[in-house]
Amino acid sequence: MSEPESAYALLRAAIFDLFYDTVSRYPPPHAPGAEPTGEPPYRLGEYLVYQGYLLPRELRLAVQESQGLNGAKPVPLGFALVAYHRLPATVLAMTLLLQTLDHLAQTPSLPPRFLGEQLLREAALTPQQLAVVLEEQVADYAQGHWSRIGDLIANHGWLNAESLTAMVRSMRGQGQDSVRPGG
Repeated sequence: MSEPESAYALLRAAIFDLFYDTVSRYPPPHAPGAEPTGEPPYRLGEYLVYQGYLLPRELRLAVQESQGLNGAKPVPLGFALVAYHRLPATVLAMTLLLQTLDHLAQTPSLPPRFLGEQLLREAALTPQQLAVVLEEQVADYAQGHWSRIGDLIANHGWLNAESLTAMVRSMRGQGQDSVRPGG
């Protein structure tokens, strides 16, 4: 097994360990839904319906809520799911990690979409560490303020601000116009 393949295998194993732990702690309330069509990575809601954490009608409602109802400010779908549909933030973080894993497996030559994905790719952060800051980001948002993933990582002391800034600059240099730091 080549070094990139073994690094991916280790990352995959760590994310699946986190997945099994999360499902044990937070069992899905519904039977698994239909398997998503097409090739992974799937959309966030498709993973959650397939895993049994949401029903299709709950997903449709959450998407509408996230887009802003009656003049309300739009919010990211994950935040709407946690706030209005009682999805545990731990389940959201785990699902985002699964989505990232599928993105790495299906499109390894494409640049990462998120800072967290790049940090996982470079083994600069573990899936467990990324899950912690994703959960913190959700909690901060629920309290009315937005925290950037990089700031949360630096607050833990896992990486310093200079390293994170250099990584974002590097990602932008890979042809991305804007790097989404969310995960």
